[in-house]
Amino acid sequence: MKSKTTQLFDIKMKTKTTQLIDIKEIAQQIKSGEYPREEIDITQFFTKLNDDEYAPNRDSSLQVRDVDRDRDFIERIVNKIKQSGDFSGLKDLTCVYFPEDNTTKLLNGHHTAEIEVNLKIYKANACIVNFETQLDGKMSNVARLGNLLNTQDFETVAVKRNDVKKEFEQMMNERESEGLDPKPTEDEITEFIELYPFISRATFGQWLSYHPTIGGRVKPMHTYSDGELAVQRRSFNNQLDYINHTVLDPRTLDSWDQTGVAEIFKQCMEEDKRKALVIFYCSTVKQVDKLKTTNIKEKIKSFYDDLACYWGLEIKAVFLRYE
Repeated sequence: MKSKTTQLFDIKMKTKTTQLIDIKEIAQQIKSGEYPREEIDITQFFTKLNDDEYAPNRDSSLQVRDVDRDRDFIERIVNKIKQSGDFSGLKDLTCVYFPEDNTTKLLNGHHTAEIEVNLKIYKANACIVNFETQLDGKMSNVARLGNLLNTQDFETVAVKRNDVKKEFEQMMNERESEGLDPKPTEDEITEFIELYPFISRATFGQWLSYHPTIGGRVKPMHTYSDGELAVQRRSFNNQLDYINHTVLDPRTLDSWDQTGVAEIFKQCMEEDKRKALVIFYCSTVKQVDKLKTTNIKEKIKSFYDDLACYWGLEIKAVFLRYE
């Protein structure tokens, strides 16, 4: 349930005249500290892997960046706080409330929230924005708010070109789904240029020309911690389909014809098995694009089929979620 202060703020924001002013003002109110805060349980945004480790729950997250999180950054700040005892740099979170299904999702402060659970801090203050009344029920407006809230934790992580591109693509998708010309209006393009002056009008034109029917990848790359990768491996190990397989540790896509090959034979020999399951994941946006736009899956399957036939093995490859 929303507090009375947040409900009143919803009404106040609905009186504004343009979406551009609405979203900019919400962002400014949040950053200035004027927007109402509510204490929330942040474990709702995570899956508990064990007593000491939490993994982000993607279903409760609204990511506007190209990659879902920077694990090195999180570890660095956790260590810094543990050594200094200074928690003052942890900022309040920003969430979006969806009235239709009565859910709240984390928009800004993903790094902060993960730092906090790693420090065993499970409650934090959050600014909660209403998806329907304040963001007009549009995911492109969610993306815009997330981009305008571009400071995180102890360091500034500036909004990047690809973050803006994702917002632009989301707007085009929404226009198309509403039966409109996917190309944004001149006023909408002007709004983008005013909000993000580091991107030229020519760049927006390129994004339009590259877009198939104004679609494209708008979700962030899904990253994995060591703990999450271990959970994935255990999950496959526990499946009846792979009970007779050697299940290798997950490895990055780029290693498919390198260390991954040697490890297949080494582990099969050690476990005295003739079947192997190789798990791949993407560690860079470039690898995601390679998986989506090339025949790399077929290439890997063909190569492993040839190996299996020659050496009398059975080799299967699976690919973890990348978005």
